[in-house]
Amino acid sequence: MASLLCNFWVDHGHSVAALTFEAPGADQVCLLDERIVLRQFDVLNRSKTLKSIIGTNLRRLGRLRAALKAFEPDVIVAFTTEANVVALWSALGLGVPVIISERNQPDRPGLGLVRRCLRRFSYPLAAAIVVQTQAIAGWAKERFRVPVEVLPNPVRLQDACTQPLSEENTPKRVIAVGRLVWQKGFDLLIRAFANMVARHPDWSLAIYGEGDERFALEAQIAAHGLSERISLKGVCKEMDGVYAGADLFVLPSRFEGYPNALIEALAAGCPVVTTDCPGATAEILVRGRYGLLVPPESADALASGLDRMMSDASLRAHYAARAREAVLELDVAIVGRRWLDLLTSVTEA
Repeated sequence: MASLLCNFWVDHGHSVAALTFEAPGADQVCLLDERIVLRQFDVLNRSKTLKSIIGTNLRRLGRLRAALKAFEPDVIVAFTTEANVVALWSALGLGVPVIISERNQPDRPGLGLVRRCLRRFSYPLAAAIVVQTQAIAGWAKERFRVPVEVLPNPVRLQDACTQPLSEENTPKRVIAVGRLVWQKGFDLLIRAFANMVARHPDWSLAIYGEGDERFALEAQIAAHGLSERISLKGVCKEMDGVYAGADLFVLPSRFEGYPNALIEALAAGCPVVTTDCPGATAEILVRGRYGLLVPPESADALASGLDRMMSDASLRAHYAARAREAVLELDVAIVGRRWLDLLTSVTEA
């Protein structure tokens, strides 16, 4: 999302610098325009110990503050909770407004007490908080006396590839996309697919993404004897073609913020099945108008939803025909302009 927005802003005549915690030379999954200055600080958290986390964040503060002094920006935009906190304290006293953004469920599992406390004391320093749903806006307004703006994730509608769904009696593919982490629910998806795989011998499942749960998911696939039917594809830089070649997209998440993979699939005209989990899935699909919603945390419910879609070509065609309608207002030209309006408002305040 940051890459899409940075590219949009530089196309509209603004000078943009992208500052990341990655090591110099780290592979960029999302390509940045060559006019954007990219600075990589090599300060990723590689250890979970308290000493290491404190040390890493102190280095982040020092390196980011030095970069801000050198760049002299008019405004700073931070993405994700940790980056929000670091950006706010790095910019303290520099006279530069900082817009922070929550990109996930704010009360999600795994966000420990220390991070919650740091967020609580840091966010009041922001010029504005960007969230992606009205529900999260309510959460933010209850806790912070800071302007809150609801801005959904953008998608590149004009670049999305679409193609007709596969004909009957030909091999078909379900795809899922996301980090291989507990939040995304791929363990539930594998169980669900295993439950009804015998009913659909012409279907396969491909999961795109990388993460800490790869080995556990590989073991789960092998335990079901489905290595020929389920594949973990890793990271793919050309996802437009993947979406265009899919017969069905599934999002099995336990919780979400504003899922990029879902809006990309809709932009490509994919029929979708997604869990009605905490987050924006039901909002994006307008309570099932643009895709099939199933209860979260249930492999059986997910299997039932997949079975229904995989068994009914006319239902898939129905949702595919309406998919792009769900994301018309999310085009980067619209969302990027709304971001520019917000940047202008905080710099002129």
